[in-house]
Amino acid sequence: MQMRDVKIEYRRLHGTLESRARWLGSKDPESAAQETLRRSLEDPRSQSAIEYYFSDELPPNSIAPEWPLDRLFAWLHGVLHFVVREEHNRVSNRREVLAAGSNGHLDPPDPAPGQLDRMIQQELQEIVVECLPALDSEYREVLKMRASGLKYGEIALQLGVSENTVASWVSRGIRTLAQCVRRRTERRGIQPNA
Repeated sequence: MQMRDVKIEYRRLHGTLESRARWLGSKDPESAAQETLRRSLEDPRSQSAIEYYFSDELPPNSIAPEWPLDRLFAWLHGVLHFVVREEHNRVSNRREVLAAGSNGHLDPPDPAPGQLDRMIQQELQEIVVECLPALDSEYREVLKMRASGLKYGEIALQLGVSENTVASWVSRGIRTLAQCVRRRTERRGIQPNA
């Protein structure tokens, strides 16, 4: 891999992590992406894979790391999720301290989900369990990749198809999921709004 290719791939990786951090609700997605990469380079489990796939030059006779690229990406997304959760916790703690400092009363947010939140989460899980496996494998795969923050071009490159094909599969997959959800609500006697 040439130096220019490495920089392009690194920027693409950083951009993907930044996009995913934004999707996870980070207030500073660029810092979250940088922190994720920093922690992963310091961790011996992921360091060799990152250096192998993204270093400027590999030493002669270097062997591929134990982790394939997809496992490295899964690891990076896991670290990113943890970094964003830490960010949310810091913001929550700051809000509690500010509340205590401003009027003398500590007003912490309730950490337990409400009954409505639990019902919505359960319904979403049931929809995923019932409807996602009913999709064609192509639709299911592109929807999972989109949910992971990948763009149409990145998905097309990974699957070896055109961006138009990816857009078509995403559209059809969403339409099929919507039909499945509609059938579920009709079975349960819930009338969706017109």
